[in-house]
Amino acid sequence: MKKKMKIMRILTSLAIAAFLFAGSAFRCLAAEPEPEYSISIACSSTEYTAIGTNTVINFNYAAQLAFKNYVEAASNGRIAVNIYTNSALGNASEILLQCMQGVIECSTAGDSDLSNYYPNIQVFSIPYVFDNRIDFYEFLDGAYTASMVEEIAQSCGVRIVAAFDNGGFRNFSNNVRQIHTAEDLKGLKIRCMQSASYITTLETLGATPTALAFSELYSALQTGVVDGQENAPLVMLDNSIYEQQKYYSLDGHSISPAFIIVNESWLRSLPEELQTVVLDGGKMAQTAARGTIGASEGLALNLLTDKGVEVYAPSAEEKETFKVVQEPVIEWLKGEIGEEPVDAFVEALAQKGQTAGGSQTAGAVTAAASQANVIPYIVAIVVLVLVILILAVKMKKSSASKQEE
Repeated sequence: MKKKMKIMRILTSLAIAAFLFAGSAFRCLAAEPEPEYSISIACSSTEYTAIGTNTVINFNYAAQLAFKNYVEAASNGRIAVNIYTNSALGNASEILLQCMQGVIECSTAGDSDLSNYYPNIQVFSIPYVFDNRIDFYEFLDGAYTASMVEEIAQSCGVRIVAAFDNGGFRNFSNNVRQIHTAEDLKGLKIRCMQSASYITTLETLGATPTALAFSELYSALQTGVVDGQENAPLVMLDNSIYEQQKYYSLDGHSISPAFIIVNESWLRSLPEELQTVVLDGGKMAQTAARGTIGASEGLALNLLTDKGVEVYAPSAEEKETFKVVQEPVIEWLKGEIGEEPVDAFVEALAQKGQTAGGSQTAGAVTAAASQANVIPYIVAIVVLVLVILILAVKMKKSSASKQEE
């Protein structure tokens, strides 16, 4: 009897120990330790945009949220991500400079602001080189852009971790006639940005380019100072531009890249496993931004149609007529940044579709590392439970043997 009581006490102690150990292990897994590192990520955009009766999330903010969610979770709380929107830390060019200087760890960046430090990115201003968003994304994911990412990291001190489009394709709208082919642009007064590539494009197509501040566009359209303008569908909703435009043609003459960047020196100062987390976080941000832009653009086009704007999608044959503008812009660009980077871009376009690998492998490594942190706890718990079961079986056999005696 005493021996049986002793065995019961041992079993009870082991059971308590097992449950205490299990509780402690799971508390370790669930605990939220103080972060070892922090990331400030900034953009100049608002968080939400109104499209008719719908309120949609801004693609930059969607990217930030996806980045924060992934990085904090995948780092097991070792990294805290702080989001700043609506120019809280400065405008687009200011936050880019802050990231380059290491004042903040992460920011959004458009190609126009980045071109001040990396002029070769202006190759994306050549019109009509991408037929659709899938083509554009494949190019951003390909070998050419991967090489550009490394050049920017070396020359500017920031690494691109996410690439998407800056709100969609830019298209022509006007009040005079629907634009089916390049011929239909002749004689139209079109407002554009003060950019040599846009001015060259419009002059080649026979239109009259007029540089105006965006804040002046509505009244210029209303009074006939200009007949039309060129912008993405979402921008057509800003300042109610659609109220002064009857025709909108989806010619897709331009689509520009936008990025999330991190300070390269800061990134390399992190432990390797956390560098992987940040880079994979960029991929999550990229997916969120791309999806948000596509969905929002669809809503914007529906709203434009509901508001009475005649939206037209030129056929493939009609789109070809616009490509006469490419050579003049290419020649201008060669004079700006040299022949070699322009020729390299044109050659890469001919080979587009190659995708840069590595992100899936990196993600698998991160997942394996996370599982490896959990495995020791699970193994220890299983071992203890097995010990308890073995002792219980032995006690039962011993008891049965005594009864037989």
